[in-house]
Amino acid sequence: MNLSDLQDHQAVRDARRASDPEYAAEAARTKLADDVSVAVVRYREEHRLSQTEFARRLGWKQPHVARLERGDVTPSLESLQRLARAGVIEVQVKRQGTIVKNADSAGSVIRKRNPENHVKRLASSTA
Repeated sequence: MNLSDLQDHQAVRDARRASDPEYAAEAARTKLADDVSVAVVRYREEHRLSQTEFARRLGWKQPHVARLERGDVTPSLESLQRLARAGVIEVQVKRQGTIVKNADSAGSVIRKRNPENHVKRLASSTA
């Protein structure tokens, strides 16, 4: 089998959701935590930040970032707001569900600013 023959994570999850109602229900229940997890990991990776440095810039401790990245805990409204203000994510709460996007992919101007200064300003204003 070649690597190119393998399905990506999203394709595997979609197939499992279609064939397993219990899995689909659990995936729907944990979607917000999963979306935030992916966005935080992606942001840290793109900006080459450790969990500790990312946490420090947002006024958190490293274990808080680790819990968000594991995706096993639904983030609080305060955490969502802090991530959005820092330019990490964009959140939309709608009747049909909550949508979380990486701020960069959502058309944010974070790349036009110095993101490190932006996050530092946020952390100092919330302290």
